[in-house]
Amino acid sequence: MLRLENISVWYGKHEALHNVTLDAPAGQTTVILGANGAGKTTLLKVIGALVKPRPGGHILFDGKSLENLQPHEIVAHGIALVPEGRRLFGDMTVIDNLRLGAYTEHARADEEKQLARMLTLFPRLAERRDQLAKTMSGGEQQMLAIGRALMSEPKMLLLDEPSLGLSPRLVKDLFSVLRKITQGGQAVVLVEQNVHQSLRLADRVHVLENGRIVRSGSPSEIQEDKVIQQAYLGLESERIMSVQAETQATSGGFYNPAARPAATQAPAAAPQASIPVRPQVAASRAVSKADAGGFYNPYARSVGEKGAPAPDKDVPAAPRSEKPKSSGGFYNPSARPGSGH
Repeated sequence: MLRLENISVWYGKHEALHNVTLDAPAGQTTVILGANGAGKTTLLKVIGALVKPRPGGHILFDGKSLENLQPHEIVAHGIALVPEGRRLFGDMTVIDNLRLGAYTEHARADEEKQLARMLTLFPRLAERRDQLAKTMSGGEQQMLAIGRALMSEPKMLLLDEPSLGLSPRLVKDLFSVLRKITQGGQAVVLVEQNVHQSLRLADRVHVLENGRIVRSGSPSEIQEDKVIQQAYLGLESERIMSVQAETQATSGGFYNPAARPAATQAPAAAPQASIPVRPQVAASRAVSKADAGGFYNPYARSVGEKGAPAPDKDVPAAPRSEKPKSSGGFYNPSARPGSGH
């Protein structure tokens, strides 16, 4: 139904699209994925004749060229755009906004029929039919914007970030409505940041990066791509979080992000056999450990009777105080003998 061939768009010195080529078949949902600034909105504006591409590219719809048409002529050919930000007439009622969508000649003939269909498809709009558009919630306004576009009886619906700024509950309601539209055979080109929801609707997916189509395929093929998983689906982050949760559970509830999993930790290093321990030092350490309640300070010297030899014969013993017990059993080798103070 829709085919783009070698479409390039420049904004001054910035290239927004570079030789983009893709197909959007009739009766299918084509999803365009990409980060902010990748060129997704520009792509939809090119289709809707709001932005003119550079010469050399081709835009074909049902075999007819759209390159030199104006936006209202694009709508008359059967393409309706729901722009980012909704762009409603806020001081007009819900019903009046919907009727404005049926301004093309072929849509005016079935205006009442289409109006009844929109109020059935969007029950909330039926409840708000006489309310000003600017007084409705964001989700209700988005439904009104989609309903207004559908009033023109388009062959293809272009949706630019329909869930932007909506709560999770409203996003769920919105995609439920979009699912009804796509299941009815409506051709849709969807640009959306909610990747998981978009892939559930998609028949074909194109990934746009820096103005270029870098990957194309079915939803299952895109989901299995590891680069797409890490960049857009967050599956790598989910795996890391599960490892962290498991580590936290096995560590008594505390998680150290710098610690390696227990299975990957290196075995404890064996004692260095190349450094011998003198028997006197080993005995001194055992006594000190027992006196300290099981804790050993390798820098502490053992406390003994006056004139006791040092554990290490290579280090001469320092003179000791005449009253070692006056300090509670601890000896300060730097202290000068005093009168008991």
